[in-house]
Amino acid sequence: MWYEKVEVKMEGEKRLFINLTKVFFAVIILRCFYLQIIRYPYYRNLSYRNCIRTIDTGIPRGIIYDRNMRPLAQDAPALHLVFVPYDLENPDKEAEILSEIISMDRQEILRKFKKRYANPFDRVYIKRQLTKEEVSLIEENMPSLPGVFVQEGLIRNYILGRDTCHLLGYTGEISEEQLKLLKEKGYKPGDFIGQDGVEKIYDDYLRGIPGGIQVEVDALGHQRKVMGKKDSSPGNNIVLTVDQTIQEIVSEELGDRRGCIAVMDPRNGQILAMVSRPGFDANNIKEYLDREGHPFLNRAIKGMYSPGSVFKIITEITALETGAIEEYDRVECTGEIQVADRVFHCWKEEGHGWVDINLALPYSCNIFFGTIGMKVGVSKMLEFASMFGLGSPTGIDLPGEKQGYLPDKREIDPLNLSIGQGPILTTPLQLLSLISTVANGGNIWKPYIVKEIISPDGQKIKEFSPELKKFVYVSEETMDILKRGLKNVVMFGTASRARIDKIEIAGKTGTVQRAAEELGLGTHGFFVCYAPADSPKIAMVVFLDSASSSEAAGIAGKALKRILIPELNDSTGTETEELENVEIF
Repeated sequence: MWYEKVEVKMEGEKRLFINLTKVFFAVIILRCFYLQIIRYPYYRNLSYRNCIRTIDTGIPRGIIYDRNMRPLAQDAPALHLVFVPYDLENPDKEAEILSEIISMDRQEILRKFKKRYANPFDRVYIKRQLTKEEVSLIEENMPSLPGVFVQEGLIRNYILGRDTCHLLGYTGEISEEQLKLLKEKGYKPGDFIGQDGVEKIYDDYLRGIPGGIQVEVDALGHQRKVMGKKDSSPGNNIVLTVDQTIQEIVSEELGDRRGCIAVMDPRNGQILAMVSRPGFDANNIKEYLDREGHPFLNRAIKGMYSPGSVFKIITEITALETGAIEEYDRVECTGEIQVADRVFHCWKEEGHGWVDINLALPYSCNIFFGTIGMKVGVSKMLEFASMFGLGSPTGIDLPGEKQGYLPDKREIDPLNLSIGQGPILTTPLQLLSLISTVANGGNIWKPYIVKEIISPDGQKIKEFSPELKKFVYVSEETMDILKRGLKNVVMFGTASRARIDKIEIAGKTGTVQRAAEELGLGTHGFFVCYAPADSPKIAMVVFLDSASSSEAAGIAGKALKRILIPELNDSTGTETEELENVEIF
């Protein structure tokens, strides 16, 4: 009987083995079914991505033109250094080799190499725009650089370099913060977008549709054949209100002085030129990232300064419009006046003698304006300042414009306010708007940079027209008195250095106290003007850091002479002829 028990036991073990085998094969079959049927699309795609690579050929941007269709910014072909994360074999060694070739910090390259990417088979940029020498050295070291490639692409080229840097801005690689905001619009890591200026504000229009090439690669990542190509489409072109000739003239006249110049057509608000110093080369941003002096600050719209004696325009209008003074009311300037326990000084120590408004403005007499300022009071002067747009952004289509600051009436006394000193801040563009409003008789135009947007095939997509923000009513009598005074400022007053032959200029100087005199710090110099004085076609503001208003006036005079009398500009004869043809004057 014992053998029967053995047979039963063996039969049980046999059945167990068979059942376990069935389960084992069932698991294998189910797993194969899962992998080959259920997960087939995923692994097919993974395999496809491993042997088929997409090479990004760049996202072409539209051209930025001046008002005469002369290109100021456009794409140019370039060679870039890229890598495929999946194909890197020895990141540490490869980073060390590359750091010596492309002059990039080894740790910075390593951070790029070791970052986790959503698709490890996509190409990632290491450095854009390689030099010929760098390309040659990379190619020599290619056997030691698996996964690293030199790739054709595009780079943004700014024709005038730093002369248009603050106006046009620049492009740069999208940041993680920007990507979070723009991901839904199709942006991806490594994309270049507008980071400042016109490039930033109009990025959606300028940005084109990316293209690429699909290539088959072998196990080593070497390209075997091209599988297909998707052509890129350039973005829309932008035509500015800016004139290249005027832009170059004011840039040359400003030179390397710290400050800015902005030029506007007072008849419509079109910006004709805008330059700020120090600047940067938009073609080589990295060199300027750590430089002192705030090279990326556009002083025309972001710099805030006390207006100094330019504010006397507001003081005069306020006094005349409220009836606080008449045209020929006189004040004696002895160089100082005593007000309570304070001695208020004129810039001319010996004084100007007896002066009325017709002499006080050209001489920029502090005593005269301080006296009438006390008559009208702080509230009225602030009211008129606000009426003319001070303390509010102009609305220009550039990023980062500051609004300035008009103090509360309790923060400032009438003496300081009457001459534009104390806690009052304006931008140069606000002062340009002020003098333009005077020039045109009361129209406050919204300044604008972009004239129209055109598709790559030449179709007009959008046109920007002058926008009248408001009309400031000032009596004709007041305007006449003010305009005569502004002409005399240049004719025989504080801005005589701005005087030029053949064309009469009207303007106002402003010297700005930067700190207490005992600190030994310098001043800022302002000059605002328009020309021709009797039929204004151009308005200008010149701001100089740590320089005199007289020097600012001299720069304006030289620039206006070259702009308005082009035959004196031998080097720019062709361009000035084009300027006349456009009929901006």
